[in-house]
Parts: sequence; structure tokens; C-alpha cells
Amino acid sequence: MSSKFAALAANVSQTFKVEIIDQVTDAPIVDTAGKKAFIEVLSTDSREGLAFDKDKRATVRRKAMKSRNGIADPGDQLEENIQKCAALTKSWHLVDPVTREVIDVPCTPENAVELYSEPGMNWLFIQVWVEASKAANFMTRSSTTSSDSPSTGSAATVS
Repeated sequence: MSSKFAALAANVSQTFKVEIIDQVTDAPIVDTAGKKAFIEVLSTDSREGLAFDKDKRATVRRKAMKSRNGIADPGDQLEENIQKCAALTKSWHLVDPVTREVIDVPCTPENAVELYSEPGMNWLFIQVWVEASKAANFMTRSSTTSSDSPSTGSAATVS
């Protein structure tokens, strides 16, 4: 059964390939064979992302029920985001930006947590987290116009 709001929804069951940008050159990192480095992720709003959030809420609720004052320590938000991003990471092609050699490490949630948590790796985590959180990356739309002709209306001419 389709929702009456389906036309507004992002396709959160598909993954998005985040090309890894070198922070020094501001260009995509490429291996010796010319293949761009990437990390493929699901949306933060995907079934997996929502399940992660639900589990975290249940954990906080259990901690609150066990505490004397009914309040649970919320924990470290960055660490939680890293854990969620790792759960959403589905594949990768990692490349050493200096030697351009492939970093051959299997893509697992545990390895993803390690990758995103390493000191000095926030630059990479931020790239992936931002793109996994961006709904536009998971929306596909076909063009509704029939031509690419420029507009000739008066709004097009601004002095």
C-alpha cells in the first residue's frame, strides 16, 4: 500500500555514493587506476537509520528507569552519530591520498566505526554524515520540461 504522501518522499531504500574529497587539494581522491574513492551510505531516514534511532531511545528509556532520579545521561552525541553512520555505511573504496594505493579493508560496521572515530578522521566522517543526512541525495526526479530553452519572460532580465 502506497502512502498518499509518497510523491514527497525520498527513496531512502537506495544508497548514495559519497565521493571522498581530499581536504588539501579539494579534488576527489583517485587511486592509481583512476577510480574515485567513495563511501556508499543509506539515508539517516532509511529503515536502518530509524531502527538505530529507536534502539537508542529504548536504551535511554531503560537507563532512565534504572536511575534514581528518572533521568538518563544522554551520552556523547558525536559518538552516537558515528555509530549510526557506521550502521548506514554499506560499501567503500578507500584510497591513500598520497600514494593513491587502495586501502584494502573490508567494509563492516566495526571497521566503519574505527574509520570514523580515528583521531584526525573527522574530515572524512563529516563528508559522509552530511551526505547521508541530505534528503536530496535520495530523491530522484525526472525533468518536467520538454526543452532547455532559456526563459524569455521579463523576470529573466534584471539590471
